[in-house]
Amino acid sequence: MIAFPPFSRPIVRWLGGLLIVTTGTFGGICHAQDILMRTDSLGQDLQPYRVKVNGKEHNFAELLKLRPADTDGAQIETVKPFLFKHPGTLNDLDQLNFIKQKIAEGREPWASAFERMKKSRHGRIDYLAKMKQPPEIISSGFSGSQAVGAFEEMNDATAAYAQALLWYFTGERKYAENAAAILETYARTVKSHEGANWYLLVAWSGSVFPVAADLLKATDPEWKNAPEVQKWFNDVFLPVLHNRVSHGNRALAVINAMAAIGVFNEDVGAFYEAMNHWLSYVPAYFYLQSDGPKPRMPDYWLPEITPSNAFLNALNAPTFPKDWTPWTQLAEENWNMDKRRGKFGDDITIMRKAAKEERDPAPAWRGAPGTYLDGYTAETARDLAHVDVSFVSAMNTAEIAWHQGIDLYTPAARRLTTFMEAQAKLRFGEPPPGSVTEPLLALGTGPGAYEMAYDRFHNVMGIDLPQSLKFLDVVIRPAKGSRVYPLVRGEEGRDPQNPRLWKFPEPFPSLFATVISEEDGWLNSWQTLTHRDLHAK
Repeated sequence: MIAFPPFSRPIVRWLGGLLIVTTGTFGGICHAQDILMRTDSLGQDLQPYRVKVNGKEHNFAELLKLRPADTDGAQIETVKPFLFKHPGTLNDLDQLNFIKQKIAEGREPWASAFERMKKSRHGRIDYLAKMKQPPEIISSGFSGSQAVGAFEEMNDATAAYAQALLWYFTGERKYAENAAAILETYARTVKSHEGANWYLLVAWSGSVFPVAADLLKATDPEWKNAPEVQKWFNDVFLPVLHNRVSHGNRALAVINAMAAIGVFNEDVGAFYEAMNHWLSYVPAYFYLQSDGPKPRMPDYWLPEITPSNAFLNALNAPTFPKDWTPWTQLAEENWNMDKRRGKFGDDITIMRKAAKEERDPAPAWRGAPGTYLDGYTAETARDLAHVDVSFVSAMNTAEIAWHQGIDLYTPAARRLTTFMEAQAKLRFGEPPPGSVTEPLLALGTGPGAYEMAYDRFHNVMGIDLPQSLKFLDVVIRPAKGSRVYPLVRGEEGRDPQNPRLWKFPEPFPSLFATVISEEDGWLNSWQTLTHRDLHAK
């Protein structure tokens, strides 16, 4: 007889025809050894990748258990190449066909969400007519100050994704041509990103451009210039993202971009680094009380944990284009320690203090120790909007991994669903415990990744998420893609500094936020269309 602990119940699910029963506790800490390989009806890994390290064969999950001490100087041999699935980022072909059928049948909410996307500025069939030529160097300071091409890049990346979706759902060639033109224009023009947001610009757009490119390449046989875009990612994006030392939403955005680029480029090394860092950092960002009195250390970047250049190059050796310079080499040439010293945003000083010297997570955790609470994050005491953005990147990466035959969801399910419920309660105005001495800041909320997360955790895995469902039903879905502001801000005795007391129009009661954002927001566009109820019973 199996005794299931409190909070949980047995979860029964089908993975490619194989019945899997888990406890539903999912462990307090998401270690690399907890990663699961998805299997087919015969129990075989859906991802056949096999690598020998000093003669011992490993599947992808087993490979992620290894550390540089196990691999440096080792003989690396690819036994079975990584089978990249395309489209294989945020949706696979079966999901896209499901959505396409719902649109054709006029079923809701897909039909209305599709029309909103089509009529949005990003979905206009004449988008290219108003698109500006990007500069060679895109730059931005804090909060977008002194931006040159930065806002346009993110809008164009979102448009490339919208146009690629519209191409697949309608079959109109003009949409495919638009998506291709946006991608090729950037690949032929943009050489670097600068300013205080230098690597964040790369992470943000690098989380969206490859999603559009992967969808287009997989569904449009007439697009012949995909290699040009792949080389752009190799030369301009991956060198900046590689071994970037950061924390919070920054680290997760970097991971998201590396995973998406890894799939589109069929770059095993980039994909591997993304998985390695996700497994190490997600437990350090999303806290569970079962972790102990303190959160996990944010130590994914330490050389004894993160994969070495030599190992990543060995993983890529069988398929890497012979006429390209490896992005690991470009990273060393252009972003070595001497050249990045003092460059804002590379958080090696604070991370070294946290993880190497003091062994204390507090320097990388806002509000420590008062916010070491179930479901809280390293940025909850900063503001809830950055937390939402972090969740988007974490979920996007897990979904990308899923489509490549790797299950990050199950080991992290308790951690991520506890966060979802806690975040939803805060958004509905539930005051934090008294131990939280810093005032929580609302800022905006929006689609986030809640449709994707709810579908995966509730519809597939059977986890009850009442607060998350309420957040979807009361806030996300009724907004219908609009940008919604409160009706009352400081009038009638309400505190202008306290969004908990602002009055939103119905049906948004007690919402702790400054604005409900639109559904075409950069890293999290079109969630209602692409991930609502994909697996609803």
